[in-house]
Amino acid sequence: MDDTFDKIISREYPAKIFYEDDDVIVIQDLYPKAPVHLLLIPKEKSKNFYEASLETLAVMGRTVKKVAELLKIEDHFQIQVNNGYGQEIAHLHYHFMSDRGSENLTFLDK
Repeated sequence: MDDTFDKIISREYPAKIFYEDDDVIVIQDLYPKAPVHLLLIPKEKSKNFYEASLETLAVMGRTVKKVAELLKIEDHFQIQVNNGYGQEIAHLHYHFMSDRGSENLTFLDK
């Protein structure tokens, strides 16, 4: 069954997309807890961190680095991953947050 993130990936639901490639989509969180609060969502679906493949986890690590580079805050960010506890959508995703880098937030026009 499709969840909210599946529908964002397929463009059934709108989202402010910061970055996208064949493996992942990065969107602005609807309820930000920091000046920069992005959600990194793999396109290969897994319910949570524990159930994700090692390949998906590698994609997520690569994406964290890419986002930090794009925002020019390689040394100043926080990553949060909920695994069941605190997780509202059963689709692996990382929260990328920082109090810096908002001047470099630009969104794709899709």
